[in-house]
Amino acid sequence: GWHVLDPTISMLMSLNDAEIDASEIFESGVEFPCVSGLLFVNKPSGMSTLPTKQQQLQDAGIESRNVNGNTPIYPCLSDAVKLWLKSSPDGKKRMKHAREEEDKWWNALIRSQKHLDKPHSKNNPPTAKHKQWKKSKQLLKQLKSKMSSFEPRPVHRLDIDTSGIVCIALTPYALRAASMLFERKSCLSYESNTSNDDFDQQVSEDVVKKQYVALVEGGIAKEKSSGMISHAVGKVWVQDGASETDGHHEWACDILDDGSLPFCRPGDDKSARLQGSSEPLKFVTGSLREAITTYQVIDWSTVGYDGKAMDVTRVELTPHTGRGHQLRLHMAALGHPILGDDLHGRCGVDKSKNHDSLNRRYELCLHSSKL
Repeated sequence: GWHVLDPTISMLMSLNDAEIDASEIFESGVEFPCVSGLLFVNKPSGMSTLPTKQQQLQDAGIESRNVNGNTPIYPCLSDAVKLWLKSSPDGKKRMKHAREEEDKWWNALIRSQKHLDKPHSKNNPPTAKHKQWKKSKQLLKQLKSKMSSFEPRPVHRLDIDTSGIVCIALTPYALRAASMLFERKSCLSYESNTSNDDFDQQVSEDVVKKQYVALVEGGIAKEKSSGMISHAVGKVWVQDGASETDGHHEWACDILDDGSLPFCRPGDDKSARLQGSSEPLKFVTGSLREAITTYQVIDWSTVGYDGKAMDVTRVELTPHTGRGHQLRLHMAALGHPILGDDLHGRCGVDKSKNHDSLNRRYELCLHSSKL
C-alpha cells in the first residue's frame, strides 16, 4: 500500500530568520509553501491519485450508461491519506504541525511588514510595496477562512499504473503555492530549433523538476545513451463501432513533427489508421501540445521472458512538460517502449488472453523517483 516519505531538504528558509521581506517574496511572482504544509507519499501501482469518474458516480449513488460494468474500481490514494490524517495519531500530529508552522510563517511576514501598515495621504501615496502587502493580507484572510473546512488533496497526479512520489497539500496556502509551482512553466521557452548544447541551460530553469525511472524494452545503443525527445502530444479519435460516435480518444505523439502522422504504438498499423477504415488517423483539432522529455541510461540488463533472456535498459526520464502519456509515447517513439505498457507498448490495446505477450508478463515499469 501507500506510505509516507521523509524528504531530504536541500534548501530551506528558516522561520527564525531575522529579516523576511514579504514584498520581495510576493513581487517575485513565485510563492513557496512551508515544507511542513506538504506531505510526500509513495503511491503504489494500481492506485488512483484522485477518485476516478466511476468512483465519483458510485460514491454519489449514480449509475452511468457510459461506464463499462467490467471497469475495475481502483483504491484511491487521496481518500486513504485523508482518512489517515483524520484518524491516526501520527496523521493528526502532521495536520496540527502544518497549521502551526504556517501560522508562524504568516505572523513572521506580518511582523516584518508593520511599517507598511501606516496610513497614506496625497502627500504620502502608497508605493508598489504597500499595494502588494495589502493584497498579501487579503490573501491571508481568505486562506484562514478556508482552514476549518479544508481537506488535504494531491497537488499533482500520477497515472494509475505509475508508482512513486505524490505531493499532498495539508493547508489551503500549501495547495495554492504548490499548485502554482507545478503549473509554472520554465522562464525560457523551448524553441523547436534549440540545440542539445543549449538545452541544459534551459531545463535548469524548470521550477518543479520531476524524474522517473523506467525499464524499457531492448538495449539502447551506448552512443544514444542520453538525449532529448520533443514530439508534440495530442489526441486522436479511434472509432470502434458502426457509428461515428462509437469510439474513444487516445493519446498520440506527432512522430514526424508536422502534425501529419499520429503515433500510438510501434508495430501497429492502427497507429495511422482508424479501426476498420483506410482513412489515416488525424489529431483532434487544437489538441496538439508541445512535449519535451530528456532521458539518460542508467544501466543495461536482461529479464526472463518465455524461458529466454530479453535485453532491457533502465533509464532516468525527465519530463519538461506534462502531457498525457508523454513518457510512454516518447519512449515508444524512440523504439523502446516502457516494459508493461499495454497502451503504447508492442501489444497495443489487444484485450485477448494472450499470456505469451511480452507486456502481459509485467506491470508498467515506471516509477516517479524524484521531485
